[in-house]
Amino acid sequence: VLRNVIERIFGIFKSRFTIFNSAPPFLFKTQVELVLVCAALHNFLRKECRSDEFPIEVVDEPSSSMLPINEDHTFEPIIQIQEQERKDANAWRTSIAMNMWVNVI
Repeated sequence: VLRNVIERIFGIFKSRFTIFNSAPPFLFKTQVELVLVCAALHNFLRKECRSDEFPIEVVDEPSSSMLPINEDHTFEPIIQIQEQERKDANAWRTSIAMNMWVNVI
């Protein structure tokens, strides 16, 4: 049971913090601190930033006022905008984690 919980936690970390998708050559002590910092950041974001996840919603019949217009006067689908917002939120979250980590070292 404990193993499943730990695997789920690292699955969440890997999806939120890109540093867990690679294997940077940190000392063991540094790796332990990284996990603790990411856990603290994750808990802070869950408590303080409840809207840090951007679910993709499909609108059946969007009005033209909801669709942004590109430079070539074509409409950009809403789902692409939401995906970009998610990427921006993930980049913001990762930059916070990395800045916190730099200050720890």
